[in-house]
Amino acid sequence: MKRIYYLTGLLLVTIISACNKEWENELFTKYVAFTKNGVVQIAVKYKEEGGKIPVKIPIVLSGSTANSNDVQVTIALDKDTIQNLNFDRFRLREDLYFKELPTDFYNFESLTATIPKGANTSYLVLDLKLEGIDLVNKYILPIQIVSTSLYSPSPLKHYKKSLINIVPFNDYSGRYSVSGAVWDRTRDERSQIALTVPYRNTWVVNEKSIFFYAGVSEEEAVDRATYKLKAIFNSDSTVTLSSDNPDIHFSQQKGTFTVSKRMDDVQPYLEKTYTTVYLEYQYDDITNPSYPLKYRYAGSMVLERVKNIQIPEEDQQVQIIE
Repeated sequence: MKRIYYLTGLLLVTIISACNKEWENELFTKYVAFTKNGVVQIAVKYKEEGGKIPVKIPIVLSGSTANSNDVQVTIALDKDTIQNLNFDRFRLREDLYFKELPTDFYNFESLTATIPKGANTSYLVLDLKLEGIDLVNKYILPIQIVSTSLYSPSPLKHYKKSLINIVPFNDYSGRYSVSGAVWDRTRDERSQIALTVPYRNTWVVNEKSIFFYAGVSEEEAVDRATYKLKAIFNSDSTVTLSSDNPDIHFSQQKGTFTVSKRMDDVQPYLEKTYTTVYLEYQYDDITNPSYPLKYRYAGSMVLERVKNIQIPEEDQQVQIIE
């Protein structure tokens, strides 16, 4: 009986010993990948006159054990992936295709990053200069990991690729709630039902300007650029509207804005900023040029912006949108 106890005890010690050694070894295959992969939407605070906007792109080394070597990771542009993405998402709607971000708008400090010994993460630094970008189009910077000094890029789909969708913002851009309405200005308003949209997206032109599409124009319409309106927020709390398209016979009657702030009642570290814009303007819908529709817009739009005052301002200049 003692011999049985002895053999059982010896077997348990051997098993425990083997388990302990198992934890000391790598349990997975080490791979290098982007922390955010696939299509990644990044909002960046627009800076005037070509000001640089630094964006850190994290790269991670997977595995269960510590990294015992410096690992160099090299990236390159991946133009084929953006072509496949566009066809998969939009098919024949080529006007909606993502455009590759032109080289005038960005620069990598280096195409190689080093994951240092003892760490599992490193960063590529992307400097953006977005002055003059036209956001009627959507832009993507498609990159992929092409080589590493040790280990391999992840074989899993998309993990070694990152399609960075750049979305600049300023103090006035974003998604507005719309309480205004569009009327046929050739008829009495009392005899018609107004056209409305609940929201209107706006995009950056520069630090003090945005653009949006007039009235109830669809934001993904083939001819959306026809109805592009630029709004300048002036220091006297007025808004100046303009259109580059004389064919829509655009004219502005009124334009003002106010900005108010308050702290959240439940989460007092959140500061809420409300930008309220009141506009009146007229334009023609020329979908059928032979029979233009003469519209008038009047009403307010409200933008809510939420900021965490516990986070430094510079850390909120770049936001990854989940």
